[in-house]
Amino acid sequence: MTEDVQTTPASAPPASPPGEAAPGAAVLAVLALVWLAAMMWSAHRVIVSGEGTLAITSAALALPSVISAGIVAGAGVSLAVAHLLRRHVTVRFVAAIGAGLLTGLGAALAVVSSYGEGEASTILAGTLAAAVTVGGAVAGVRARSVVGAVVSAGLVVFAVGLVLDNFKENLISLYGAGDDASSRLSAAGWAALTTAVISGLVAGLVAYFYLRWTQRRAGAQVLRWPAYATAGAGPGLALMVAEVIVRTLGSRVMTLAGEVSEADGTVQRMLDESRVNYALVVLFVGAISAIMAFGRSLPSK
Repeated sequence: MTEDVQTTPASAPPASPPGEAAPGAAVLAVLALVWLAAMMWSAHRVIVSGEGTLAITSAALALPSVISAGIVAGAGVSLAVAHLLRRHVTVRFVAAIGAGLLTGLGAALAVVSSYGEGEASTILAGTLAAAVTVGGAVAGVRARSVVGAVVSAGLVVFAVGLVLDNFKENLISLYGAGDDASSRLSAAGWAALTTAVISGLVAGLVAYFYLRWTQRRAGAQVLRWPAYATAGAGPGLALMVAEVIVRTLGSRVMTLAGEVSEADGTVQRMLDESRVNYALVVLFVGAISAIMAFGRSLPSK
């Protein structure tokens, strides 16, 4: 009596548990840290070049971009650490949070040691440490492929925003800005909306392609549309979390900047509103574009 035994070739890689794969995690961590360093260097340049109220205003302008970069950097570093420990759930989660915390403390120490003394620098250091730690905690979740997609999309959104910012005046002119303040304000609003929509589209498509690449490369379980929606919305969510951190832990700097003069207060309120609108547009457009891309990939009935 014979019995058929089904064996698995030794050379075949084991299938990754659902949501466990995060290929390219180390590369994403390096890129996220490079971006954070670039934002910190840019903030350092503008803060140390001013004195008194000018330094406060500069810190308020630089704080949101540094905090959002810190969240993505914390998620990127923790994702790389968690990827190495993907077989140990509890150890992975603790290590991810620890990696985010250590990265945040390192960034805060760099701020304190190089930005000089002052209330603005101290608040920036503490707020940045918290932001990086929050990003690290998020990377400890099981669905690391989604986190990897969010980090990838977030980095590309940062890059797209930087590129489009260089064409801001061209966009404002394209939307019919004239010599009067009202036309320039209207054109600036349309230019900002255009930038946000483009960033959201890019976020959704990058998140979609990362998740598809993950499934092909690592043999992970096929993900459903909520995973794609979450990944596409991730950069916008990160920007919203950054805004919450800025308005809570960094509120002292923002308040001081708004109290410099009536004009500064008006500009600060406009910038606050603009950042929230940008984050919301990136969130919803990113989610919708990722879902649509996923839908087009499904076999037709």
